[in-house]
Amino acid sequence: MAEKGINIYIGATSLRSCLGNKSQTIEAIHRGESGLFHSDTFSMCVGQAEVEPIDGHTRFESIIIEQIDAVLSQSGISLADKSVQLVISTTKGNIELLAKGCEERAQEVFISNTTATIANYFGAANSPIVVSNACISGLSAFIIAKRELESGRCRHAVVVGGDVLSEFITAGFASFKSISQQPCRPYDAERDGLTLGEAAGAVILTTERAFADEALIRVAGGAISNDANHISGPSRTGDGLYYAIHNAMVEAGVGCGDVAFINTHGTATRFNDEMESKAVAWAGLCDTPLNSLKGYIGHTLGASGVVEAILCVEQMKQGYIFGTTGFVSSDVPHALKLSATEQPIRKGCCVKTASGFGGCNAAIVLDSQTRENNTEPSTRRAVEIASYELPQAELPFAEFIRAEFKSFGESNMKFYKMSDMSKALYVAVEHLLSNGGFNDIDPTRRAIILANRASSLDADIVHQQVLNQHNPEGASPAAFVYTLANVAAGEMCIRHKIQGENTFFIEERDSGLAERYARELIERGDADGVICGWCDYLEGKWSVNIKLLKTE
Repeated sequence: MAEKGINIYIGATSLRSCLGNKSQTIEAIHRGESGLFHSDTFSMCVGQAEVEPIDGHTRFESIIIEQIDAVLSQSGISLADKSVQLVISTTKGNIELLAKGCEERAQEVFISNTTATIANYFGAANSPIVVSNACISGLSAFIIAKRELESGRCRHAVVVGGDVLSEFITAGFASFKSISQQPCRPYDAERDGLTLGEAAGAVILTTERAFADEALIRVAGGAISNDANHISGPSRTGDGLYYAIHNAMVEAGVGCGDVAFINTHGTATRFNDEMESKAVAWAGLCDTPLNSLKGYIGHTLGASGVVEAILCVEQMKQGYIFGTTGFVSSDVPHALKLSATEQPIRKGCCVKTASGFGGCNAAIVLDSQTRENNTEPSTRRAVEIASYELPQAELPFAEFIRAEFKSFGESNMKFYKMSDMSKALYVAVEHLLSNGGFNDIDPTRRAIILANRASSLDADIVHQQVLNQHNPEGASPAAFVYTLANVAAGEMCIRHKIQGENTFFIEERDSGLAERYARELIERGDADGVICGWCDYLEGKWSVNIKLLKTE
């Protein structure tokens, strides 16, 4: 049984951003320098990292391997040790290969194959845990690793997050008209969109004090939530992010007065920054120093949570927080304690947040103080209430799934706009919950945990085909949003008001990871009901097998 309250320490850390390695990045930010510049390749302002190529490996693999190697070298820990678990976060991995048509390397587009290649490079004794949860992937990886350590299944976890830029990504974000043509300006009244960047970062999380950084900073709490509002736009109320912040602080045993500073997602899009100010206000933290680092290194997607958390650790150690570059004055609904220059902070904890497509939110608490653990051992047990496997059919998928949907007698026209994987999950969940399912559970106590092999590759192919046509209107936002696997889960969160944890794992086969993780959510007291299981779809072939678990 997973046990809360075990100390999870930050150990060795490393990162690479458009400003350089960790020390170079910190020094540049300290000087107020941004690494964001106009790129002729992408026809927009971006942050590009210098990646040292490793023979036989892609650019994405090289930057991830570099960061893992750095923290292993610093710590003396080996992935060949069964007590060490590798946790990888990424949104798109080797997706640029999809455009190159490298048939001999086509398998590398599969995130599961890419991450296996990385694990094999280090002779890892355990299969990596891979999370692809849009832009909260990095913080999700922290939370997942924390729970693996608390379970006793490992003594150390290597958390690594990374993403590199390609036309696939830049064109997709541009389709939402959310890109700034200059370095982004989080929270500023003149902000006009986000700036993309690329980066990777790695950190050792450990239960053993001998491997901890001398500052003894702990990952004291963490939580994931969903807006259950919209797959590509943040909640207008900030409630989803508030739940993540609140639950992370409760798990950490800290109050508002204990928080030294907040590092937010802070993308500089109009609605994201407004939503975050509302969530911070709900949490009672408007008077707490706050910053966003996106104006220095850009929005680094699956790397952002890891890289920015590492920079939060460094700020805690140095006793000040970096200024929010580009900030002059704010027009968000609630006044935040923002500054373009560095702000001194007292000793205490940091709340780090993230939000992403699919309505997902996450928060972790990094604490430099030792606090009393009042956690009571849990006696809860998860029981299976229902299960459903989407049957195979001789009909083409489009005909089969349309007939299934019509059998419900619904008129939800949104169904026809979804990706095929989302349609398959939609129908399966409708059958699973046909006898009520979640009706007796508070929405914030509902969760959905899924896994698959193909990630969103079927939707990726559709998006890439649009790009290959060189349509003057550009990419389709409707196609691009489904190139994130967790958006299928996000659709279910909206339909069934699931505002608790939502996590999407990528693995080579159905190992039972999603169900095991779901059961432990219930046993730990983090959820009362969970939809969990396998949901895979690629080019007309599907495999959907899900369960509903509840607390006994």
